[in-house]
Amino acid sequence: MSTYVVGDIQGCYNALRRVLDKVHFNPKHDVLWCVGDLVNRGPKSLETLRFLKGLGDACVCVLGNHDLHLLEKAAGGRDYPRDTLKQVLDASDAHELVEWLRFRPLLHHDAKKEWCMVHAGLHPHWTLKEAKQRANKVESVLRSKHWQDFCQKLQKTRFSATQPTNKHDQLMFTIAVLTRTRYCTQQGVFNWDVRSGEASCKREKPWFQHSTLAWKKDCHVVFGHWAAMGLVNKEKHVIGLDTGCVWGEKMSLLKLNHHTLVSHHAEIHQVHA
Repeated sequence: MSTYVVGDIQGCYNALRRVLDKVHFNPKHDVLWCVGDLVNRGPKSLETLRFLKGLGDACVCVLGNHDLHLLEKAAGGRDYPRDTLKQVLDASDAHELVEWLRFRPLLHHDAKKEWCMVHAGLHPHWTLKEAKQRANKVESVLRSKHWQDFCQKLQKTRFSATQPTNKHDQLMFTIAVLTRTRYCTQQGVFNWDVRSGEASCKREKPWFQHSTLAWKKDCHVVFGHWAAMGLVNKEKHVIGLDTGCVWGEKMSLLKLNHHTLVSHHAEIHQVHA
């Protein structure tokens, strides 16, 4: 049995199937981990969700910011200009797909493999145990009868740059860290505005490059989210797999613990910047 991890899919269903074909992925024997952002911006979000849901226990997905946006939309939230989610929301099985999605975790940890998977990153001060506890609190709300109200509030939230004390704001901050992190300081001040390019000050570094990281002693981390940075495979404790498939670049697939990388160029489609 092999465990594979795929980078951000974002509705690039054809590229996903081709990269899985390259490794002869068999759900009877193999397991696929997905780093989040399963949907949006790409052409086939509906087919992607149906395929991943159909894999059952052979697929482990964590939620990314685009997946949360689909939940926000399903809860009555507003559109964004580049959304490609209408086909999902209009589908005959939309309810089943949304229900499946909102029960996906924000963080997945395999203790035997000593790997943790999140969409974007971790707080430099959080141990793995604390990160899991914080993720579980958010997951409990998303899986509750109050999930729609919560998702509507999430879409309107301006995230705190530092860890807040208010319970509700803590949940929102946890979501931001796990699904939106790129740059932060060693002290845990996050920059939510820089999406690509350089950080705004010397104290800001990619979340995994600080000298002291509380989670580092417990696990290695595989993540996505950062297409502008591309493949991250030269760090000791992390691997980043968002190689910009939805922007016409490659989709990357990692064979876990063997560090074997497979990629496939995206199908050509137009994404408006």
